[in-house]
Amino acid sequence: MKAIHPSVPVSLQTAVWRWLGQFTVGISSEGDLAPETRAYLSRSNPVLVDLKRRYAAAGGPEHSFWSFWEAKVDLCKFRGESDYLSQAYFKDTLKRYELTSIYVEMIDTDGWLRRLSEDRLFGVKIWSVLPGVPVTRDLLDSIIELHFLKEELGWKETDRLRVLDIGAGYGRFAHRLVHLFPLGQVDCIDAIATSTFLCQFYLEFRQSDARAHVVPFDKRSELKSGAYSLAVNIHSWSECTLSFVREWLGYLRDLRVPYLFIVPHHDDLTTREADGSSTCYLDEMRRHGFVLVQKQRKFARSTEVDRCGVFPTNYYLFRARQR
Repeated sequence: MKAIHPSVPVSLQTAVWRWLGQFTVGISSEGDLAPETRAYLSRSNPVLVDLKRRYAAAGGPEHSFWSFWEAKVDLCKFRGESDYLSQAYFKDTLKRYELTSIYVEMIDTDGWLRRLSEDRLFGVKIWSVLPGVPVTRDLLDSIIELHFLKEELGWKETDRLRVLDIGAGYGRFAHRLVHLFPLGQVDCIDAIATSTFLCQFYLEFRQSDARAHVVPFDKRSELKSGAYSLAVNIHSWSECTLSFVREWLGYLRDLRVPYLFIVPHHDDLTTREADGSSTCYLDEMRRHGFVLVQKQRKFARSTEVDRCGVFPTNYYLFRARQR
């Protein structure tokens, strides 16, 4: 998400981002969606209406500013330049994607870039920078994140991974993981009803739902302790309050999750409070028994790509202390 001064009302931020997105480069369209798909992606869909009712009834801590943003998500273009995934800059975007694509080719020793498919559906911005490969931020970020985890945790593609994706959005990380790790499983959970709805739809649409499952937020008590080898939080807690992050850390401790991978919007592990201020939650990580084992730049192998690549940030990997 692009940084905008906290004094700007959140609803105005959303309008500004979406308006600016119309003027940035990159091909974007809903794509050739079937009539039944368009009909399903409706705010009046009973599945979505029921999820919103249940989430409102469940209550819980103040989790983020998504109560403002949720009503503005374009359900047929949820992969577009939106609240889920900022994809363009106002200057030099194409050059950034060229550099980032070259970087991914360099680290991609497993050939994931050409094994994973991509298309123009649901508003995603396509960048024509590699012959025969439709390049998106969705694709590039997923490869870099999974490559980092494979290296740091010693993953093999034959491993029986079990991952909990917190703040899963529309499910892009889970979709990519289960297609690269044929024995891997991902449980996706999100505190926003619209995200849960889109994640359920998208994983089924991509035929990933046999091993990537959605856990409704009001059913989070059904998550099984000791079931997961890793939890991930990618671009989610940067939008949440400290109280919400604290509650999730308590859940993860009770679930006995051994590793936690966090990708913030920017460099630091900070929240977004109701008054627009930010609070670092690194001390909360320590208090809940999570020890930092790796902090690495997204583009760790190139200072130039780190300076000019697509949305550089830090990757954080924590290990839970044994109790």
